[in-house]
Amino acid sequence: MILLTGGSGFIGGHFHNVISNDKLINLDLHKPEFNHSATFYQGDIRKQEDVERVLSENKIEKIISLAAKHHDFGIGHDEYFDTNEAGTEVICKAASKYGIKEIIFYSTVAVYGTTEQMSTEQLEPQPDSPYGASKLAGEKVLIKWAQEDASRKVLILRPALVFGANNRANMYNLISQVNSGFYFHIGKAANIKSIAYVENLVSATLFLANKLGAGVHIYNYADEPQLTSRQIGETIAEALEKKIRFTLPRFVAIACGLPFDLAIKITGKNLPISTARIKKLNTQTLHSANKVRQTGFLPVYSTQQGIMKMVSWYKSQR
Repeated sequence: MILLTGGSGFIGGHFHNVISNDKLINLDLHKPEFNHSATFYQGDIRKQEDVERVLSENKIEKIISLAAKHHDFGIGHDEYFDTNEAGTEVICKAASKYGIKEIIFYSTVAVYGTTEQMSTEQLEPQPDSPYGASKLAGEKVLIKWAQEDASRKVLILRPALVFGANNRANMYNLISQVNSGFYFHIGKAANIKSIAYVENLVSATLFLANKLGAGVHIYNYADEPQLTSRQIGETIAEALEKKIRFTLPRFVAIACGLPFDLAIKITGKNLPISTARIKKLNTQTLHSANKVRQTGFLPVYSTQQGIMKMVSWYKSQR
């Protein structure tokens, strides 16, 4: 049996699609909103009793840890660490108690911080956000756990921005903006934005889990080809049968975001447009996943195909 923590979320739903549900246990704060037949436990990975209840009632052989705090709005520093670090400590303690030897942990490329150079797994992590720092702290918990027993196996995945059907975060907002006709390119929009299509990521995870032995294994994940912001926008526009008609200088685009910043401050709502989001869209995020491909893993979908599949799902929702 496989324990999937945070399995009711976006990525968890795609694991339900590919793992036989009679072999899957889902531990999450919320019941899944998608159709499934897997066993569900409502619980919190920050609570030892919740995790141990699942392990005591089921013969778990592997844990896939998806549960995390990852939103970039309205969450305090301690909340990230309570889940991403302390929650991982709870999982490791429970795994030790019940003799579980294998944990797969979803980290993030945010552990590298904001950098113009291409990241590989050899690059020293320098997170510059609470989310990235807390995920790196979670990685260290797992590395220590693995070092306590040479037969233990830890697989750490550091995906770029993950997108696909049922995701309503950054890529969904971008698709909505292009669909509205109010999207515009910012400057040359020549900055690379590494992204990861969810079906490819889940396939890579299961491929690596079956291939790797004991010890700690760390892999970035991003799809190929690596696209610029302009290419991503144009791919979305093509799939929507829309045209992106405007290009604004960066300083003008940021100025346009200032009223939205004010609205966010006044209302406390997380709006899809802000100066921070505009700057983020215009920042290069280039992450190499060559190490994954050197294992022999071949993703089914290209980056463009993944985007088009998500746009198709987006259109079906409307």
